[in-house]
Formats: sequence, C-alpha cells, structure tokens
Amino acid sequence: MKLLRLELKNFKPFRDLELPEGEGELPGGLILIRGPNSTGKSSIFEAILWALWGPDAVDNLTNDELVNFTSTWCKVVLVFEVAGTRYKMDRSYSSAKGMTVVLYTWTGDAWKRLANKSKSVSNELVQILNLELKQALDTLMVRQGEVALIANATPAMLRNLIVRVYNIELLDKMSDHLKSFELDLDAQIRGLEDDYIRPEHIQEQIKDTRIRIEDHERSLASNEAEAGATKDHLKEMPDPEGLEAIHTLTQEVERIEREYDSSVRYRDSDLVDAGLSSADAEVVQARLKILKKETKRYESSRKKLITEIAEVDGKLGAIAATKTDLSKKIMTLEDVSTDDDSGVTECPTCAKPLSAEERDHLLAEYRQILKHDKETSKTLNDRRVAVSDEVRGLEEHLSDISKAHDAVRRIKEKQKDVDRAETRLSKQRVMLLDAIKKAGVTDIESLLKKHGAKSILDLQRRLDVLSTKLGEIVSQCDSFRKLIDREQGTIEELEAKSVKMSELGAEINALRSLNEHSKYVRLKLVSGFVADYVVQKRLLGIIRGATNEYVRAFTNNQYTGIDLVPTAARGRSGAGLALKIHDQRDDATKKASQLSFGDRTAVSLGLRLGISRTMSSIRPLRDSPSIAPRIRCVMLDEPLGGLDKNRRASVVSSLVNDQSFEQILLITHTDIQGWDDVPSIDVSKSGSSATAKLLM
Repeated sequence: MKLLRLELKNFKPFRDLELPEGEGELPGGLILIRGPNSTGKSSIFEAILWALWGPDAVDNLTNDELVNFTSTWCKVVLVFEVAGTRYKMDRSYSSAKGMTVVLYTWTGDAWKRLANKSKSVSNELVQILNLELKQALDTLMVRQGEVALIANATPAMLRNLIVRVYNIELLDKMSDHLKSFELDLDAQIRGLEDDYIRPEHIQEQIKDTRIRIEDHERSLASNEAEAGATKDHLKEMPDPEGLEAIHTLTQEVERIEREYDSSVRYRDSDLVDAGLSSADAEVVQARLKILKKETKRYESSRKKLITEIAEVDGKLGAIAATKTDLSKKIMTLEDVSTDDDSGVTECPTCAKPLSAEERDHLLAEYRQILKHDKETSKTLNDRRVAVSDEVRGLEEHLSDISKAHDAVRRIKEKQKDVDRAETRLSKQRVMLLDAIKKAGVTDIESLLKKHGAKSILDLQRRLDVLSTKLGEIVSQCDSFRKLIDREQGTIEELEAKSVKMSELGAEINALRSLNEHSKYVRLKLVSGFVADYVVQKRLLGIIRGATNEYVRAFTNNQYTGIDLVPTAARGRSGAGLALKIHDQRDDATKKASQLSFGDRTAVSLGLRLGISRTMSSIRPLRDSPSIAPRIRCVMLDEPLGGLDKNRRASVVSSLVNDQSFEQILLITHTDIQGWDDVPSIDVSKSGSSATAKLLM
C-alpha cells in the first residue's frame, strides 16, 4: 500500500490542504513530517486513518470533534495504491447530514464507484488490504508514545502486545469464542437468578394466600347478611318512582300556589289604584267611563287657568316695560336739574322745553304712575300664584286619574293570570291526591308519620341512603368474590411456579458447571497453547530475524542481537517475554532495564518496525493459509523523542535505505542534521489555521 494524494477540507486545524499541490503524487520511501508542537502533524495521520476507516480508527474523538471550529462539516479525500491498483476514498461528515463515504477504483480513464455505504466500504477495504481494522491499524500506525510503552513494558505486557498485534486468529478466536460463551452463560445465569425464587418461599406465599382467602370469605358472608337486611328494609319503603312523583307534584303545587298568590296581590293592588272593590267586567267598564269624564273636565279647567296665567304674564310684562321707561325719564330729569342752574329743561318724551314747575309736575306724575303700577303688579302676581296652585292641583288629579285608568286597563290581564293559576292549581292538586292514594295513604302527613320522616325530601334521602348502601354492599360482595377467585388463581400460579423454580434451580446449577468447565478450557488449555506453541515456536524466531537488522542500524552496530525470552507467570501476571539485547561494545547480553533511555528507545523502535515488517509473512501455525496483508506502508508518530542527534541520524539513514516498506511517514518536531534531501512535509500554523507543504 502506498499513499499518493491527500486532500483535507475543514479537518481539525486544516481548512483547505492538498498534498502534494497540483497534479503530483507523494513519493515512495521515507517522508519526514516536520513542524513545531501543536501545529497539526498528528492530524495528518488522523485524517488518513479517518478517511480509510472512519471514527473507529481515531482514538477518543467523535466526528464532530474532527470538524474545524470555524465550520460544521469536514471532508478528506485519500488516493492510494495497493498491488498496482489505484483507489480513492472520499469521506465527509456534516453535523446536519451525518457521514457519507464513497470508495472508487481507477479504471484507466475514470474513477469507478465500488461502494458508497459505511458497511460496504469497510468490507471492500478488508478485501483490498487482506486485513481487518484492528490488525491493519497495528500494521500501518505506530502511535505517539507506543515506542516508549514497548521500551518500558514488563514481560507480561510485551507478550500481550505481540499476541494482540499479530492477532493469532485461530487460537484468538477460540479464546474469544469461549470467553463470549462464558459471558453468555453468565448473562443466562444472571437472568435465571433474577427470575429464580426458592420453592420454600413460594410455599410460604401459598400459605399466606390461603389465609387471605379465609379472611375474604368471612367478609363476604358478613356483607351478604347485611345486604339481605337492607333489602328487607327497602321493601317496606314506598316505591321510589311514586315517591319522586309525590315530591315533584308537591313542589309544583307549592310553586303554583305562590304564583296564584302573587297574581292576586298584583290584581288587588291595581283594584286599589283604580278605586274598585271588584274585578267584575261591568264594574270595570263603568269605572273607565267615569275616569274619561273626569279627565275631560279637569283638562278643560286646566286649559282655562293656563290661559289666565298667560294674560297675567302679559300684563306684568307691560308694567315692567313702563317701569323701565319711566325710571330712565325720572333719572334724566333729575340729572338735568342738578347740572343746570337756569332752571330750564327738555321734556324727555317730546323734547319740549320745561320750566322748573313743569319738570317737577312731570316727575310727580311719573312717580304716581310707578306707584300705581307697583300695586297692580302685586295684585297680578298674587293672582298668578293662586292660579298656578290650581293648575298643579288639577295636574295631580289628572295624574291620579291616569294611574287609575292604567290600573283599570291592567285589571283585565291580572284577572286572567289569577284565573289561569287557579285552574292549574286545581289540576295539580287532583294529580297529587292520586299519587298519594297510589302510595297507600290518604295524605302526605300519614305517609311521613309511617316512616318517621320530617318531609318528602327527608323520606327520599332515606330511601336514597338505603339504595346507595345496598349498592355499595353488593359491590363489596362482588369485589370479595373477585378477590377470592383471584387468590385461587394466584395459588394455582404459585403451585405451577414452584414446580418451574425447581426446574430452574437445576438448570442454573447445570449452567454454572458448564461455565466453570469453559473457563478451565480457556485459561488452562487455550492460553497455555498460545504461550507454549504459537508464541515460542513460531513468532519469536520471525520477530528476531526482522528486528535485529533495525536494531544494528539504529545503534551503529553497538547492539547486534535481540532476543525475546519466555518467562513464567508470576502472581497475577501471566506468562511473559523478557527483552534481552547483546551489547557488542561491552560483549555482554543485557536486559532492557539495563540500557539507557535513548538506547531502549532505539531498540524498541526497531522491535516495533520489525513487528510491522513481519505482518506480511506471519502465519500462526505451519499449516495456516498464507494470505499476505497488502499494507507495506508505516506511519511513525514522534518516535525519535528519546534519541540524541546521532541516534536520530542513524534511524533516518536506515529508514531512507529501508526496502521493507513502500512508504514510511515519520513525524518529528526535532531537527535531523544532514538529511535535507529527504522529502518532507513542513507543517506550520498561523492563528487557528494550519497548512502543510511537500518539499522534495
């Protein structure tokens, strides 16, 4: 497998990245990925893994967490080559639409779609690479910190790592199957135990249920006796429908009586207003004639008096005008006599010159007229008051006559109301007497006395109370019968359950025995076979051969041999593999713990690369089918952190010349001197956005 092109859109810090730019392709061999910390170097590896396998290949990150903070979607397009065939994986994710993925293959002139669903794409990829996701990841990817983990691993941890990476399928599946079988058995046992009840506990429940049945039967007998007594009492009571009819008719009679009394009161009130003692039609008609005559007479007198008032008002007006005129003239004459010493004035009426004597005579005459008019005005005002009083008296009489006239007119309708009410009252009283006779008594008082009730309503309440009580007792009896039937059914169910629990207990014991046997086979036989045969007889020799070459190259031939020595189980730790290295300089075989951290790192990196290298040829058993994985590409994430300058140079020199892998991608944030001609991808970051460029 070789990676050819990579395109990123809104993936983590990369908003828009194309490697390489233009129409070129990524080279084979070693490619350095360089840049400071936190610039996004590891994000390039995550993009490759996510494009191939989706979120399952990216540790501890969800799809949403892979999207750039400035966007709501991301996309990765990866073009790669496997066994001479080119493929393109196009995977995108949107928080609104979810995941979409399409796998293409190059037909020579165009891309042809192979699969466009996550499941079908995953299945196609397994066929292309001859590896499933877990094993493919262990082959392709050496994660950050994994080399240090190998360098510091205990023998048990190292052995488990090798078994896990190689995925010894035949025995692994057997062990997994047994473990899954045990988990299923555990789940079955837990499920059965959740349902299991000891049979003796069920027998106690049956005993308690029988006691409850006896209590219910006693309560039922008591309620049935009370129901019988209540029925006998109800037989002595009047028929509910007849009693309801008496109550309704009594209320109707009382209502009509009130209506009749009200009609009589209104009629008698109108008789008083009309001045009548009887509502007889002839008397009423005669009264109407009298009222008409009186109205005519009073209206005539009123008109005459109003005319007289108008005449008086006219005279008073004339006197007032004369008074005003004479008062002005007197004032004029008096003013002239005061201002003019000659004694000559003009007449205010005709402008004739007047002597003093003539002026005084005229003043006296004017004053005499005013005095006479004053007396006349008083007499006229007194008369007006008297006539007005007479008019008011006549109007009061006319008002009384009008009221009497209206009352006479209403008497006819009021009398009809009285007659109608009287007719209905007589009819209802007859119906009430018939209802009382049907009840077997002569009157209501006898009926109430017979049953000790204060009123028909009280008697109805008593009847309702007895009926309700009987209904409740009957309902309680039905409830007790249902409870007894239910408890009888419960006993039958419990007896059947007791039998079932006995069978269930036997089944649980059988499953427990089977589970213990499965654990013995898995832990003692299968795991032992993995340790004794597969690991020791097959894997160790292959790993030694692939690893020694890398270790010698990475350490400048200081360490010339690496060995994995099986160790026995200790305490809770299972069997292990102790890493031992031959130091050519000291001519001594050393444990990993005796090496410096830098040397342990170099040796561990060689071991990890050796493991990835052998993935294409390993077979758990000699007769296992040889299906070579097609991933001859490895991605190393920050493996050089524990190495000094010389060791880093040795590692890079070895990887440049390595022919075991078609392509090696190496992430480093440390400078490697003297290898400027090695292809590199320089990663940089500005603000929240990162970019990368291939330098050849």
